[in-house]
Amino acid sequence: MCLTAFPNGVDTSVVRDGVRKTAAYTVVANTESGKTFYIDSGAVTFTLPAIADGQVFTFVNMNPDGAAALTISPNANDGIQYKGSKTDDKDLINTAATAKKGDYVKVAAIELSATSGAWSVTDVSGVWAKEA
Repeated sequence: MCLTAFPNGVDTSVVRDGVRKTAAYTVVANTESGKTFYIDSGAVTFTLPAIADGQVFTFVNMNPDGAAALTISPNANDGIQYKGSKTDDKDLINTAATAKKGDYVKVAAIELSATSGAWSVTDVSGVWAKEA
């Protein structure tokens, strides 16, 4: 699926082929790599699988502005590299207070080493916060 970026996020027409989720979901490595997941009826937490080289996932918040949070939670042994620093077992959150319809984040497992253990944010739109 290709995302078309617009100033306020993603064109809703390009998310139609995505995977809709309405409850907490654990993403499956290998079989779901490359997929776009979206939410449109409330807050959802996506748990990433253990980091594996080459895996890529995109998450889109299609709720109305300010309506619901979208949370990306790494495996307990991994983190997320975002805005110059890595979190360890901490979430990346598109909070309800700042969420705009079409906000998205793409995470990928790239340049892995024995010490990296982090998903990299490779594309993003909207306001995303690291869990404290």
